[in-house]
Amino acid sequence: MDCVDVDWQAITGISSTVIALCALAFSFWQGAQIKKHNRLSVRPHLTTWTHRNSDKGFYAVELINNGIGPAVIEDFVLKIDGKRISGDGTEPIEKALKILFPNFLYQSNHSYLAKNYSLAPKERCAVVSVQFLGPQCPSPEVVEHALNRGDLEISYKSFYEESFHFSSQEEKSNKPA
Repeated sequence: MDCVDVDWQAITGISSTVIALCALAFSFWQGAQIKKHNRLSVRPHLTTWTHRNSDKGFYAVELINNGIGPAVIEDFVLKIDGKRISGDGTEPIEKALKILFPNFLYQSNHSYLAKNYSLAPKERCAVVSVQFLGPQCPSPEVVEHALNRGDLEISYKSFYEESFHFSSQEEKSNKPA
């Protein structure tokens, strides 16, 4: 019988190289998974919430970051019937209220999210609150119709510089009926 000489050093060297390459590939894969997890762990998500007490003529729209990371505001635009309302600060909100409720007396409070404002996770911002005054108040249907004419568009980023876009009209169309 012929004995085959086995070169154990060569087998050990090749095995060590294969194990090292597998460990290196696993390390790269694990690094990619950690990077993906870290990006997801700081992802913001903006949404709106509407409050109303129609018996008292009070209505409010809040912007909420219900994501798990801060939303860095890039652009804040208000549109009525598809047309951008121009102005500085809260001026577009004041103009929009005059367009939507020209025949009603009201008091209002407004907020404006300027460029580079960071909306923290779970933070709420009252974009507008309206208290109708006097004997003539709009019906809930009139207010709902007015809110549907408006669109709040916000461009924002995560701390990882991922860009996102929020539109209240898109949000309304995506909600179940």
